Amino acid sequence: MRAYNLAIFDGISLEDIEIALDLHTRQRVKPNKYTAFTWSSSRHNMFEKCKRKYYLHYYGARRVREANDPVVSAIWWLKQAATRQMWIGSVIHQVARKTVKAWIDGNPMSREQVVKEAADYYRGGVNASQRGIKFDDQWVVLLDDIYPNLQTGIDRAQAETRVNDLANALVESEAFAFICGQPKETIRELDEEFQSFLLDNVPKLGTVRVFAIPDVLVADDKAGMVIDWKTGDIEQENIRYQMGVYQLYVHLNYNLPEEAITVRLADLNTGELVEPPGGIPTLAEADGCLRGSIRDMVNMMEDPMYNTVSIRKHPMTDNLSQCRYCGFMRVCQRHGAAIDG
Repeated sequence: MRAYNLAIFDGISLEDIEIALDLHTRQRVKPNKYTAFTWSSSRHNMFEKCKRKYYLHYYGARRVREANDPVVSAIWWLKQAATRQMWIGSVIHQVARKTVKAWIDGNPMSREQVVKEAADYYRGGVNASQRGIKFDDQWVVLLDDIYPNLQTGIDRAQAETRVNDLANALVESEAFAFICGQPKETIRELDEEFQSFLLDNVPKLGTVRVFAIPDVLVADDKAGMVIDWKTGDIEQENIRYQMGVYQLYVHLNYNLPEEAITVRLADLNTGELVEPPGGIPTLAEADGCLRGSIRDMVNMMEDPMYNTVSIRKHPMTDNLSQCRYCGFMRVCQRHGAAIDG
């Protein structure tokens, strides 16, 4: 099915792709819980890096079943695409959740079990991507299975080694030791799906749901700590405000004062539990950044009430180096330049 849907791009011009998508994303359909505007730090990061990628990811692939359009179906598949490094990060987060949950349930996993779980989960996703099938009730679509000639920066042997190293680092990490030193009843959240809070008084929208999903939340009635597992570079500028939004989430959902909330990164490259580079924004800073980001996104809409947008207002980035690891490069017809570059 994946290959069949993606074949649409073999015989269609960029202009025809844009026309089809523009008709789809400008259609005034009353939003539901799946198509209403929401905010997340990943959405913000994508918006800042490339407006076209943002458009394709959040608008081009929505309402795929109702659209019954081959271009929209193909966009949906490319939306699932991830680099091998991204899949490794997802694997480690899944294994971290299972490892902490096993400890809470009184059935702690040995180091060997953690490492094997990570390796098996990683390989399961890789095999599913190659075969074009679901794995663990999700579609895993690796970038190099869509773009076979693309050099993604890590080969298969290196990826297996990386998974092994990160799984070992998880077991040995300061974060895991800290978690295991807390009363079990204070482990309030473990990478729960769809955790969010409501932001009120947003111009043109009223109320916006903000997604903030802490990897681990340790809290009692006096204080709370968010722990965020990191397998990549913790120096990225956006991480600071992501942690600020987590702090805002805990403040609003657990009614804890700002001074009682801490946020730490579990850097699995070093094993250390560290403060985000640059520190954590104040609640006021985080709220201001959040509202500014939403304002910029709303200003790109045609009709905020219907969350409609036009592809014409969402240009491609001029930075071709970003296209190299983007699943949508085939839509933008930049895959040749990205692979060659």
